[in-house]
Amino acid sequence: MYSQLKKYFHILMAATTVLTINGCIYEDMKPCFEDDVDITIVNDWALAPDADPEGIAYTFYIDGVKDHWRFDFPGREAGKVILPTGHYRFIMYNDDTSGVRFESGEDGTMIATSRPGYILEGLPGWNSNDTITYTREKVLICPDMMWSGSYSDVTVTYDQLTYSDSTATYTSRLSESNPMQLVTKPRQIVATYSYDIINVKNLSGVKRMCAAMSGLAASLCVNNGLPSSQPVTLPVKAVKSGDSSISGKFFTFGLPRAARAPNLLYLFVWLTDGRRYVYEFDVTSQIVNAPDRLNVHVVVDSLSLPESIPDESVGTFDPTVDGWTHVIVNIVV
Repeated sequence: MYSQLKKYFHILMAATTVLTINGCIYEDMKPCFEDDVDITIVNDWALAPDADPEGIAYTFYIDGVKDHWRFDFPGREAGKVILPTGHYRFIMYNDDTSGVRFESGEDGTMIATSRPGYILEGLPGWNSNDTITYTREKVLICPDMMWSGSYSDVTVTYDQLTYSDSTATYTSRLSESNPMQLVTKPRQIVATYSYDIINVKNLSGVKRMCAAMSGLAASLCVNNGLPSSQPVTLPVKAVKSGDSSISGKFFTFGLPRAARAPNLLYLFVWLTDGRRYVYEFDVTSQIVNAPDRLNVHVVVDSLSLPESIPDESVGTFDPTVDGWTHVIVNIVV
């Protein structure tokens, strides 16, 4: 009788061990406790239907402490996460952003910025020898595309999930047929800017070129998409898009939030005879008045480049101290 009871006891202990192990496995997470709750994150992409992130980070910040829970899912869809009951702040953003640096804001927000750069860094094959001090603004490289979503107040209990943003409060209750769901509403927060310089004369004499644009925001708040007030200059590419046109496209945090510096488009040109020119176009009005702040297109009509002179060397033409000829082009919109 004793041996039989002992056998049943061992079976019961083994079953309990299996249930304990299987019920609490979650890779790279802290140990599960009795107050852990399953939540399914569902992304509603109605505000950004064409978004194509390689992966997204979902972070729950615990109120009052620096600790947080982060979950990463590939692609644009999420899934089930496990959280202890409590109060949180929630933020999500795509994590395929090698060109973006993240910093903590003073009010518990997350700030996205980019690394310092050089104004000629948009040049193909750029190296540190290709440099010029041309702008008084700080130069940062262009960021990557970003999408984000956030909730300022998330409360997790055993059978109810409540979360809110600036517009509404949402509640999801646990039932036998439905798990608790956190529905996100991610949107695009980084802008796409493009430009075309059309009707360009003597483009065939250009050996290489790049561009830059001034007066753009240095950073933005990932939580709400608001840009900073500091203006910076971004180095960008410039390519021939035909026999008589130049174009470029880049990502930016957009216009600064406070009083704006002018938006100047710089075109740096190396002619085949060695002469170097920098052209300056004030495109502020086109950017400020763009109908869609997240998709801005600038057009400059008519540019006459000098003809490249065969068999001339760079030493023959040096009209300025640094070897660049500066040309301000007045454009009519």
